[in-house]
Formats: sequence, structure tokens, C-alpha cells
Amino acid sequence: MTAFLKRYFFHISLAFILSAYFFFGIAHLEKFITADEHYWVEERIPQYWDAVAKSKWKKTLINDKPGVSLALVSGIGYLLHPDSKTLCIENKAKVLVCQTDQIAATYRDFRLPILMVNGFLLLLLFFLITKLTNPWIALWTTALSALSPILLGISQIVNPDSLLWSFSAVAIFSFLALLKSEEKKFLWLTLLFTGLALLSKYTALILFPFYLALILLRFLHTTEATAETLRTDLKKDLIRWIVIVFGSLALLCFFLPALMLSPSARAAFLLALPNKLILFLCGGLLLAGLVLDTALLKNKLLLYLRTFCQKFLAPLSRAVPLLFLGIFLFLIIARNFFTEWKIFALIPFDIKDLSDARYYTDVPNFFEAFLLEWNPLVFSLTPLVLLGSAALLITLLGKKNNVSFFFAYSLFSFVFAYTLLLLFSNVLATPRYSVLLYPLFAFLAALGFWSIRKRLTAQWAPLLITAVIFLGSLGSLFALKPFYSNYANFLLPKSALISDSWGYGGYEAAQYLNSLPDAENLLAWSDYYGVCEFFVGKCLTAYSFDKEMMQPNYYVLTRRGQIRYMSRYDRWEEKSGLTAYKYYNAPNPAWLLEIDGRPGNFIKVVRVSE
Repeated sequence: MTAFLKRYFFHISLAFILSAYFFFGIAHLEKFITADEHYWVEERIPQYWDAVAKSKWKKTLINDKPGVSLALVSGIGYLLHPDSKTLCIENKAKVLVCQTDQIAATYRDFRLPILMVNGFLLLLLFFLITKLTNPWIALWTTALSALSPILLGISQIVNPDSLLWSFSAVAIFSFLALLKSEEKKFLWLTLLFTGLALLSKYTALILFPFYLALILLRFLHTTEATAETLRTDLKKDLIRWIVIVFGSLALLCFFLPALMLSPSARAAFLLALPNKLILFLCGGLLLAGLVLDTALLKNKLLLYLRTFCQKFLAPLSRAVPLLFLGIFLFLIIARNFFTEWKIFALIPFDIKDLSDARYYTDVPNFFEAFLLEWNPLVFSLTPLVLLGSAALLITLLGKKNNVSFFFAYSLFSFVFAYTLLLLFSNVLATPRYSVLLYPLFAFLAALGFWSIRKRLTAQWAPLLITAVIFLGSLGSLFALKPFYSNYANFLLPKSALISDSWGYGGYEAAQYLNSLPDAENLLAWSDYYGVCEFFVGKCLTAYSFDKEMMQPNYYVLTRRGQIRYMSRYDRWEEKSGLTAYKYYNAPNPAWLLEIDGRPGNFIKVVRVSE
């Protein structure tokens, strides 16, 4: 029996991890609707497949994300429910007429393929990281990714971000495996999954300059190779990079032919890029420097830079772990001991733009904006990931050059650069916008746990760490089940938020309304999505409607809706007679749900007074 367990330990462990992933992922899968999901289910995915079926290639541009990979994966849902375009229709009176008996099954069938594809990609991540390091680090990375509340929560949602994180993670680790082994299969894996990541969101274009940076870092990091070997490897790496870029862009155009056929589609492509000038400038300068030095100077500049870095910049390498440790500690202290700091109190999270004057008047300075970018990420990582990452950072303070050193500095640099890109793009890094960073932090945490394991002499130490990671991750999921995307770790005070409900709780609110006498004849107004689809009575989400004909009996109110509604509440009262602003702070609502026990993240049902 012992020999059997030793031989199949990793197989059994992966089976447990994926079983837990699917157990938690399938639970509540059809009992919520988040923002914008109805556009994908009812409009965009049907449009893509209708365009393909009718050879109307220009109409394959369904969104500026572009979200095509989502259409490819969730297309099975449209095949099973070809009437999804008519699930909810707003009539002339602005009342939403929904097929409430079909909603749950339809959303389940659109979401389940995403959950299954990401489950398969977790196995692929295990394989790739095993090639990079060892099976223990691969197993811990897989567990921390599969059982991450944020990654599990996003994998339940029909949204391009639900595939961006998995495709990008596989692309990054495939490229790292390519640099290490130079096996062709990793070249094709990188090409394929970079293309799929681009088909999810154009944000994945950041991978191109990152691959170049990895090529440069490996050149500077390698200590044992001769100058001739370094030059030869650099030429091969640049050729592979070119193959990956053009191959993935060809894949993008193949599945999104509108890019080739429509000038407006290409214009939308450029407009959708986050801070395209910085992205192209950094990537272009890096590529030009590498190519020119290789073609004209036989890498004399890079060889000089390599010698300089290895002699004089080694002490400065401690700046990276100190910076990240400082960010972690500063934010944790600030949120717990300076709870009234205006930048956290005044700026609502889950908004897109940092300087949106509709919601607040104080524009944050650079330091405040930098903290705001890091705040959601730090407090939505599980305590185990934070602990493992901190252990790695502490190890790096005294560690000499090795393989983990290269991986750690490469990925920490990517995380930092991604944060700066969002900052200069004026985009607030909510968990959704930073979703591709979570599997990278899972890997960094696994490296940190491996550094702990090497200090322990007991043979059973890896088993103990595995048990702690698995059980601790399950604890994080149980703490917020089933509202995973609203996860915040215990280091964030209960009075604070990093995200809003995003449609969570709407099903439960509708169930309360459905339980009321004569529910079919009630009229409810909801300030956000996810309620009307499940409510059997009449339901409104419009701000403008005929106040003489429509007088809601109940308001369904959320914090997310409050942010939107309160910016123009006086206008809505004048046009439609909406007085929801009077009820957001009502002390005794008819029904109340506080997600994660956080009073600020509420969904409430209030009876409208005569």
C-alpha cells in the first residue's frame, strides 16, 4: 500500500484538488447573474455563431474585449439553448419579461464548459510547472490556483476574464518551459495559448513585451554559458518570439476574421488596448535594442550589461523583495489602523476609472493611486498565498542566484509592471482586472513554501505542507461559499470592501419576493442585475419609466447599484418617481443579505411606503 501511495501520490492529490474545485464550482452555478453576463448569453455569443453559420465574417466582432474565446468555449450553451436571445426582453413599459423557468438551466449550460476547460488547464499547469521545477511546487501551485476563491468565482461567470487567467497562465509557463528546455512542443503551446488569451482580452498583448523581457533576463541571468553560446541562444529566442507573435496574431485573425475585413474592427482593436502607447513603446524599444545589438554589434552591449549587472547590481536585487514586503505590510497596517484614511473611504471600489468624477471629487495623487491599485489584490489573495509569497520574498533577501531566483524576479517584475500599466491607463485594479496575476502569485507562493520545506529536515514535511495548503484553501472557500468572487481575506477589516456583490444575492432576493402572497402581481424595481431574471412578478431595472402607470411595491437595493443610482438620484425621482435614495440606509428592510458579513456589501429588499 505504501508503495502504491508513493507511486500515485500526485495523481491522487490532483484528483482531490480537482474534485474540490468542481464541488465548489458547480454549487450555486445557476443561481446568480453578474453584470454584463446577459449581454454575452443573450447577444454576443449568439451573434458570433450566427455570423459564422451565415458567413457574415465582419459580424464576428462581438465586443471590444474581444471575447471570442468565450464564444468558442461557451458556444455549447447556445447550441443547447438557441432561444437564449429571448430569455429576457424589455417591453414598451420598460418591464423585463423573463423566462424564469429557463434562466437557471441556460446559465448553467453556458458556464459549465468554462469551469471544465479551466479544470483541464489546471492539469496542464501542473505538467508545465513540473517541467520547470518539481512535482511538489507544481502540486502546491495547482492547489492554490484551483481553490483560489477569486479564480474559482471568475470561472463561474460568462465573461472573457474567466478564460484570460487560465490561457495567460498556460502561455506564460509554457514560455518559461521553452526557455528552460527548448523543446518545440512548448513553442507551439505558447503560440496556441497566447493566441487564445488574445481572443479573450486584448490585455494579453502585454505578454509580447513580457516574453522579450524574459529573453533579456535569461541572457543577463545565465552565469555558466560562454559568450558564443549566449549569442546563439539569444538569436534562437528572438526567432521563437517572432514565431509566437505572428502565429498568435494569425490565430486571432482566423477566429476573428472581422479584424482582416473591417477597418472599424481594427480601430476598435486599437482603442481597446490599455495605454497602447506605453505598451508599444516599451515593447518596441526592447525589441529594437535586442535586434540591433544582436545583428550589428554581436551582443557586445548585452554582454557588457551582463557583466555589469552581475558585478554591481547584485546588492540592488534586494530592492525587489523589500518593495513587495513593504507594500504588503504598509497596506495591512493602513487598512487596520488608519481606517478613516480618505482615499479608502471616499473612492468606491469596482469602478473602472480612477478619476471618475461621477462618484467622487478627490482625484488621488500618484502615491494614493498606487496603493489603490494594490489594495484589492493584497486583500483578495488567500492568507496562504500571502504567507508563501512573503516567505519567498524573505528568502530572496539572502538568496544567491539560482533557478527560483530567475522565476521569482521575472514574475514579481511582471506583477509590478502590470500594476503600473493599469495605473497609467487610469484603470482601477479590481480583482477582475488583475485576474491573470492570481495564478502567478500561486506559483510564487509555492516557491516560498518550497523554501520553507528545505529548512525542515523531516521527510514528511512536504506532506504536511500539502495538507496545510489543501485544508487552508478549503477554509477560504467555505468562509464565503458560494459568493467566491467577493472574497476578501481576514486581514481586511469587516467594515471595508474591495468589491461589490456584482449580482450575487439577486437570486436569493428574488426567492424572498417569490415567497410573498400574490407575488405574480407585485412590481419590484432593482438597482442592479440578477433579480428580475428570477422574479415571477413584474420587474424593472430602468431608471426612466411612466410613473403614472408604474409604482413599485418593493425596491431591491445593492451597494453597487447605490453607487450608480445616487450619482443622479434627483433626476430619476423627477422623471419616474423613484425614491430609492430614501431606503438605502433603512434600518429594518424586509429582507437583507450581507455578503461575507460585511455591512457595506448588502443586498436588501424594502417595502415602498405609500
